[in-house]
Amino acid sequence: MTLFTEQLYRSFQTHTGNAALKIGDKTYTYGEILQISSGIRMHLKNCSSQNIGLFLTGDVEMYAAILAIWFEGKTYVPVHPDFPLKRNQQIISQAEIKTLISSVPMTKSFDIEIISSEGLTGDIVNPPLEADPLYNAYILFTSGSTGEPKGVPITFSSLSYFIDSYHDTFGGITEKDTFLQMFELTFDMSVFSYLLPWLHGAEVVGLHKKEAKFLQILDLLEADEITVAHMVPSILNLIQPYLDSEIQNSSLRLNLFAGEPLLTRQMSFWRSFVPNAEIYNTYGPTENTIICTAYKIDGTIDDRNGIISIGKPMKHNDILLVDENFPQGELLLGGKLLTAGYWKNPQKTAEAFINKNGKRFYKTGDWCEKDGNGNIFYKNRIDFQGKINGFRVELSEIEYLANQITDAASTAVIYKDGHSNDQLALFVQGSHEVTDLRNKLSELLPDYAVPSKIICLEQFPLNTSGKIDRHELIKLLQ
Repeated sequence: MTLFTEQLYRSFQTHTGNAALKIGDKTYTYGEILQISSGIRMHLKNCSSQNIGLFLTGDVEMYAAILAIWFEGKTYVPVHPDFPLKRNQQIISQAEIKTLISSVPMTKSFDIEIISSEGLTGDIVNPPLEADPLYNAYILFTSGSTGEPKGVPITFSSLSYFIDSYHDTFGGITEKDTFLQMFELTFDMSVFSYLLPWLHGAEVVGLHKKEAKFLQILDLLEADEITVAHMVPSILNLIQPYLDSEIQNSSLRLNLFAGEPLLTRQMSFWRSFVPNAEIYNTYGPTENTIICTAYKIDGTIDDRNGIISIGKPMKHNDILLVDENFPQGELLLGGKLLTAGYWKNPQKTAEAFINKNGKRFYKTGDWCEKDGNGNIFYKNRIDFQGKINGFRVELSEIEYLANQITDAASTAVIYKDGHSNDQLALFVQGSHEVTDLRNKLSELLPDYAVPSKIICLEQFPLNTSGKIDRHELIKLLQ
């Protein structure tokens, strides 16, 4: 497997005059970004550490810094300016970061070297250093159950295999394509939103912070400026109220969803808005390099409790349920895209990874079902399942029924384990008659599965990845 860095360098050399990145009303060419990255590389040559912190500024220098880090055979570790200082200090300490790149003045001191990327350019553009395939391309830190962030390292090799898997499933990319990049770099879906187009001379459209994400996305789609979009389903709930039934998007040719359950009801309005797009529901945790399954939404939709199938394994992935003799169980992931384990955390690694049938697998914590055609259906998180008075409750079923009754854009059921005072809480977007909703649920569910609390919210809280933030919902119950 040839590493992607060589192809990436050739693409930037070949397409110097092409538009590579657009943010707001400013467009940068491949040549301009390559020159900025060259200037950053000159400063990185004196860095002894493998892991380089990247302060997320959302500007061209941030993207150029990724190139510079990769072309020097090093690893980038995102540091989010909106995260608490203590969390960022934990990430810097765990990843042994000695150098951080930022294009803006640092208001918080991390007691490490800061490379200012503002105004840096280099006239000499050298080929990338030969990176070891087992070196990490990036390390993303996710929230840990103990409050300590967990680092997920993804190697240059795994990312190269992912690129091959992506093209095998979704086809080719040309320099005429324009990709939407709506994600923070702390979310791994950002990686293929900029890397894949750059490998082929295509343009990336990033979002600025002066306007809400969903309004920018809607404007770009209504102006027919995007051909490929990777999105989280939650964004559809925000876009739907603003859609004009007389306006359609004609430019979008490929539309992928991932990150959280995609609902059949969301497709009822979305497919008519993007009639020319091939739409896929995909699935994959950070530990298995972005996405690893895909389901094409075409004609009749296969779903369970209104949640669309996540489909079948993509190339280079081994996927099975914890017990293949049963149609339901925890989903296990293995193959060439799998991380070697959590960064310098053998305890968490031992808890999350197992050997089965002579292969190594990651325990996703997702309870899934497989049908006779091999399609996989996500049902819910194992830790989102609850037991009320000894009865197991599937939260996704309650959410589905509440969606059908209210026609709300979003619903979420939270199980709060209080031992002798366990409770189910239903959150519904919009204004609804709570007593009427509870009565209708009582007609469809056993008593123990009817939420004891129903809370209406104008908008659901979203995390930095654009997903519904269930931790914030739980706080509303305290």
